[in-house]
Amino acid sequence: MIKYAKLIDETKGLCDVGLGTNVEYYQSIGMIERDVEQSDIDNQWYLKDKCPHKTEDEKAAEREANFKASFFEIESFGWFRKVPKGYSSAVESLNTAFNAVSLLQKLPADTMIFYQQPDFYKPEDCTEEWLVEHQTKNPEMSVQEFAAFYMAFMTAWNTEMHE
Repeated sequence: MIKYAKLIDETKGLCDVGLGTNVEYYQSIGMIERDVEQSDIDNQWYLKDKCPHKTEDEKAAEREANFKASFFEIESFGWFRKVPKGYSSAVESLNTAFNAVSLLQKLPADTMIFYQQPDFYKPEDCTEEWLVEHQTKNPEMSVQEFAAFYMAFMTAWNTEMHE
């Protein structure tokens, strides 16, 4: 992208960049129009042809870490938010479901939301929109089915929280 910039390290291609619109000021301090990019490693600006970037593996690992910071996997069910919308924690949402099962002698369908693990090499799969589009909800569960789910949930939660 073309911006007013001053080269401060010729070897690395590191630049100071003018981010506003005051062209006269930028020219007065020695900046000229240059093709520059902002690095996703250190957020510094560089000449485009010398700009360091993360590898695709590094970007995927970062997306995976971000996902796993917000979700945990419940075997046979999918991924669950550590802090579901409207709750202070996953356990609070489970307690709400438990109360429903106690009163209704079943867990109604569509009470809990599960998510698919995205392909971390596809940035478009690692968005809230993609997660919502690919979410699933529970089927109706009997007391016994919910008890099995409850155990799987608590095992996953305790493993996640006490690693």
